[in-house]
Amino acid sequence: MSHDTSDNPRQRRTADERRVDVIQAAIAEFSKLGLHGGSTETIAATAGISQPYVLRLFGTKKALYLASVEHVCGIILDAWQQELSRFLRLNPEASPSEQLEAIGNVYSSLVQSVVELRLVLQAFASAEDDDVRALTHQQLDNLFSWVQDATGADLAMTQRFFASGMLMTIAASIRAIDVVPTQAWARAYLEPTL
Repeated sequence: MSHDTSDNPRQRRTADERRVDVIQAAIAEFSKLGLHGGSTETIAATAGISQPYVLRLFGTKKALYLASVEHVCGIILDAWQQELSRFLRLNPEASPSEQLEAIGNVYSSLVQSVVELRLVLQAFASAEDDDVRALTHQQLDNLFSWVQDATGADLAMTQRFFASGMLMTIAASIRAIDVVPTQAWARAYLEPTL
């Protein structure tokens, strides 16, 4: 019996590809159960690899948690950068408030991604841990600084932008979108206010 696999060779995934798989599984697990409740065994099973391999890739569960939070913050920043670049190509003279509105609208679309935004809230809730707190400080500094530098927004405008974003993050986590038709508070939380 021939085992010719030339038409469909089995491709091994690289360590970098496996890291992406693990981070995606970790985001889902940690967004539900947090740093201490999340299971590397469940993450490994979801990613289709062994739990020892997860630890070989990341070292510790906390390191995986931190990498997951950093990845989500990177998704947010990347979405903002892409939208602002697109917006400024069409509106090169846009004011800081118009630029904030553009990136705020793209953040509104991220509200549909409950899992990722819930992980951000889990990170804030886990900030008693020194490493988690340091990472949240670093990521918030990166996001805040980028918004101010990229848009030219002043401090008050930037504060309002982030306050509105936090309301939307909370609204995403508690699925406020499900009650928007009947609940004024849900509409208020989901409406960007700049």
